[in-house]
Amino acid sequence: MAFKVKYRFKEDKKSYSCVLTYQQYKNFKELPIVVECEVVKKNQKNFEEYKKDMERALELAVHNDKSHIRKLSENV
Repeated sequence: MAFKVKYRFKEDKKSYSCVLTYQQYKNFKELPIVVECEVVKKNQKNFEEYKKDMERALELAVHNDKSHIRKLSENV
């Protein structure tokens, strides 16, 4: 199952949204660079390629690199 989430980075006034698996969501909301994170809706469609891209983005975000996750997100 996938979740569309709305989030905001520290020191950033813009909100973004992206799609995460449950495990990705659990890890994402614990990142120190994320100050707000909420589930907007559940999503059932298949998104294996997106899932791989998001895994890489989360790995980079752990090291305070927001660039890849921003590419996979949309402004809200």
